[in-house]
Amino acid sequence: MPKKITLAGKAMLFALFLLSLSISADAQKTVTGKVINPKDKQAIPNATVAVKGTNSGTQTNADGAFKITVPADNSILVITAIGFERIEVSTTGKTDVAAELIETSKSLNEIVVTGYTSQRKKDIIGAVSVVNVKEMQTTPASNLAVQLQGRAAGVTISASGEPGAGAVVRIRGFSSAGNNNPLYVIDG
Repeated sequence: MPKKITLAGKAMLFALFLLSLSISADAQKTVTGKVINPKDKQAIPNATVAVKGTNSGTQTNADGAFKITVPADNSILVITAIGFERIEVSTTGKTDVAAELIETSKSLNEIVVTGYTSQRKKDIIGAVSVVNVKEMQTTPASNLAVQLQGRAAGVTISASGEPGAGAVVRIRGFSSAGNNNPLYVIDG
């Protein structure tokens, strides 16, 4: 026969339940802060603030301010923004964080391979178009140039209609001064 739980036993179980809730509530805390550029002391909007090792994150508002709940007192915030270096900030003993992101120019030195040479992205002064070969093959045509029609901006293709005659390919229209014949780079 099962024993009945007395009123004192029920009170003890309820107290243990409340204690476990308070312990789990103490494990989390809310951290607020502001992200600024130390050079001009301006706020950095839309910076990403994430708790390292978790999926928890937020973004700064227009004033550079953020509010995030961290799972423990010793959590680390990872703060990133486009054009700035990534930083990590410890939340140990803090409920308010001031973060300064330093500008970086690494993205200006990205390399673009144009098929026949490579250049830094910031040095490219011409237009580069890439045409997907699988999409081109969906257009039945007797000539590769006719398949290019409508696939790259600024490229006009016309055909004379004569049997065996090649298509005329013009970049930037027919009235451009100088040579407007394209350079074809066929890769693979």
